[in-house]
Amino acid sequence: MTVECSGEQMTSEGNDGMAKSTVEYVAFLVRSEHRLHVIDLLAGGPCSREELRERMDATRVTLSRILGDLEDRGLIQRRNSDGEYELSSFGELVHRDFARLLGTVSVGQTYPKLISRLPTDWFDFDPRCLVDGEHVHGKSADPLAAARVVANAIKEGSSCEALVGTFTSLPMYGYEQAIQNGTDSEVRVIFDSSVTETMLEDPSLRTKWQEIESRIGSTVYYSLDERVPCTVDFIDDETVFLTIDREAETGFDIISCSHPDVVAWADRVISEHRNRAVPLNQRTSDAD
Repeated sequence: MTVECSGEQMTSEGNDGMAKSTVEYVAFLVRSEHRLHVIDLLAGGPCSREELRERMDATRVTLSRILGDLEDRGLIQRRNSDGEYELSSFGELVHRDFARLLGTVSVGQTYPKLISRLPTDWFDFDPRCLVDGEHVHGKSADPLAAARVVANAIKEGSSCEALVGTFTSLPMYGYEQAIQNGTDSEVRVIFDSSVTETMLEDPSLRTKWQEIESRIGSTVYYSLDERVPCTVDFIDDETVFLTIDREAETGFDIISCSHPDVVAWADRVISEHRNRAVPLNQRTSDAD
């Protein structure tokens, strides 16, 4: 079988040959951090040779060799208009997948017990952003310790928007306490289809959210006809809490993060789901 890749042919006999060729290609990139650095810099836009040298710790000779190697493998190309270097289409794909791989490795090292449960395919930010975060009460014996952190953040914050796919009632009770304390906070919560079912079928929970909305005089809780892979709480437009179910025990694991890319993603994904949601109270007639 022959595969053409940016002018270079890789020939193999069966999957083992292809796997070996692919591993050799990856090894070529990772053997030199300078190669990855050039690809990363060009992912931000075309650069001249001098611009690349100014931004790298490499001699002219080293940079020239690196650029030649990357060109030979079809990862970068020179523009005819100004001679600047840019990623080829193939190089863009490699950079995207490499960045994703490095992000996954970084998150796996930081949260080794959570990586298999994080919905990284749902995130459109580099997973490495989560390395700046914190595993909230990850070692606590109290299964609800992390949920209490979120509940307190809602109680003490001025605003919260939430997309709920992992159920815990503590944030709702935290908001109830904020109301009782006279806190003027703005809260809007969107339940996915599974949590919606719980909120409608459990009499005590149904009474609680209806009392909250009655006291506020406006809609707080909304409902979706779809599932979401985890809960996203967005507090004061600056902190994101990601809540994930634990696998073999009760309670939750929560990552707190304020990285700008994670904040922008949370704002966008909650807004998109809010546009598809309806007031939870509209679902009550179906549950009766």
